Amino acid sequence: MAGSFKRLFGKKDLSQKKVYMAQPSILYHTRTERICRDYLKDYFEAHTILTPLDFRKKDRAFFEQLMVESNAVVGVTIEDVYTYPVWNDLEYAETMKKPFFTLQVVKTGRDLDLFLLEGMIDLEKLSWEETKAFYMEIQKKQVGISFMLPKRPQY
Repeated sequence: MAGSFKRLFGKKDLSQKKVYMAQPSILYHTRTERICRDYLKDYFEAHTILTPLDFRKKDRAFFEQLMVESNAVVGVTIEDVYTYPVWNDLEYAETMKKPFFTLQVVKTGRDLDLFLLEGMIDLEKLSWEETKAFYMEIQKKQVGISFMLPKRPQY
């Protein structure tokens, strides 16, 4: 399987390889985001990992162009769901005939297991309202007993 990914990216200069990583916004600037970026950079031998949250206040056309310019699009899932922005980006990549993947993040105790799968897998796709409620539930879990004893972030 790794050979097919190598062929997918050909013999382009390493500095030109880009992977677009759509992720739940709750992962922005977290340990999980760093782990996912490092994993994808190594796996695809990419120079750049682009995330929509690095380009705030841009319109949808801007992000679509980033996906077009990327060698692959990867959508990150947590808790076995696709958040609204993630599945929208993966569906767009599919319409563009762009290689696209799901990076499933599974929390096992303090560790994270990553599973990179081709295409979209059979997980629930949340609406925008469901995505906001999902983020709120995660944030509630992270608040902790008090401000004196905060919990470690879940992701």
